[in-house]
Amino acid sequence: MHRSGSKLHRISTALLVAVLLVAAGCQPRYEGRPTARPTPLPTKTATPTSTYTPSPVPTVTSSPTNTPTPSPTPLPSPTPTFTPTPIPPRAATLFPLTAGGARTVDWSYYYISRKESRTDGSLLSLSATVAFQLLDRGIHHETLRILDQDVTIYYLRVSHTFNQVPIETRLVLTGYFGKDVPISALPADGSAYISLHSQNSDAVFEPWRIHQDWQQPYEQRVELFDDLLLSEFELLLADLPDEVIVLAHHPVIWPPDTWTQAVLDMSRISAQAARLQPFFEFDAFNILLGQSDVARAWADYLTESQPIPEELKEDGMFFSAEYLIIIVP
Repeated sequence: MHRSGSKLHRISTALLVAVLLVAAGCQPRYEGRPTARPTPLPTKTATPTSTYTPSPVPTVTSSPTNTPTPSPTPLPSPTPTFTPTPIPPRAATLFPLTAGGARTVDWSYYYISRKESRTDGSLLSLSATVAFQLLDRGIHHETLRILDQDVTIYYLRVSHTFNQVPIETRLVLTGYFGKDVPISALPADGSAYISLHSQNSDAVFEPWRIHQDWQQPYEQRVELFDDLLLSEFELLLADLPDEVIVLAHHPVIWPPDTWTQAVLDMSRISAQAARLQPFFEFDAFNILLGQSDVARAWADYLTESQPIPEELKEDGMFFSAEYLIIIVP
């Protein structure tokens, strides 16, 4: 009985091993082939517990402000600031001309129309007609501060030969209250006009007779002098031939008892402010000090042929036109 039981135990063990081997042979083999690997059965994932995590307090994000992006700001256009068109040089040339059939008229010519002296020999008054060479054919302008007012002065670029030395000179025609006022903006009032006597060289040139005509009442001299707007004179200048002589008449020295009236005229009449300014000197408080260095230099030159001081040569001279004379061949 003992052997039978032992034999039975061995048989049972052998059967169990066989069953296990068969089961193992039925399991698939996984090769390194491009076949899909079966998805493993999901394992039981632990359900997460609700752990309270405090949400961070949102920071206050400032709304984007319209930060001014630096964009190019258009520059303000130059309001009524007049930029003149450059005037090309065009110097006048001489032609044969004499005054009264005697004295040659050239760039050094002048005629003294009035000269009064005191008992001590000093000058009381002086006026003259002076010849000039045109350096171009345009009207220039600049703004000066005269008696606390801006005055746009209009002038010609000319040259006069002082003792064989040509010196560029501003020949002041007129002026207008305001800063850099273009000729096109001038109203048609007295300050916009100039007086002009013109003639050909075949007519006798007598500056003393022209000055006598100028001293007549306006109604009588109106046929002898043209009153031209600056804009009209500007056109006339452009049409002048190369051969042309320009002369201007103006006082240089005034009797002291007329100075008060001269200053009053300068404060009220822009043309007088422009034309008289070169001949008078004022202090910082607009107190009249007397006649200027320019006036004394002209007086010394016209009466005694004295040279123009160096500082005035460098700065350029001034003269003014009470009236103009233009002569062409």
